[in-house]
Amino acid sequence: MKIVIQTQIRENYGSADQPYWKCKGGSTFVVPDLTPAQVARVQRDGIPTLEALIGSMTPMYEEYVLGHTIVEDTAVVCEPWETPYELRWTGGRWVANRTVENGEYGYMNSRVERKTEEYDMEMGGGVANYRVVYTMRNGDVITGDQVAQYFQQAA
Repeated sequence: MKIVIQTQIRENYGSADQPYWKCKGGSTFVVPDLTPAQVARVQRDGIPTLEALIGSMTPMYEEYVLGHTIVEDTAVVCEPWETPYELRWTGGRWVANRTVENGEYGYMNSRVERKTEEYDMEMGGGVANYRVVYTMRNGDVITGDQVAQYFQQAA
């Protein structure tokens, strides 16, 4: 079983004093591979924490949780052009991970096959220890801090 959490993102096109909020999509977060006992525990203790970790609010931007559902591991949880974040409790903290394939709906440079990113979740939508790795179609694997140099050398 897995728990699926859906969010809404809104951006303020006005000002802090006179806001004009517009909805801008959202994200999907998945806590996969759970036993029924783990689902019950995450629902009881984890969902409030996950909502506090995912949610973010500034005068110009906010992301908030719309709700969560429990589905079978095989259930499709988002559209084909979306890539959900997988959340795992690891080393006493929640870690988010996702691998974005640069296929039919890809937006990255055509030489990129996939991007894998991971970070430790912090309260209020905070991100710590962000790590990103790009796998190129030629098999090269480069880290986020090597991207600019990699493409400069290839030009």
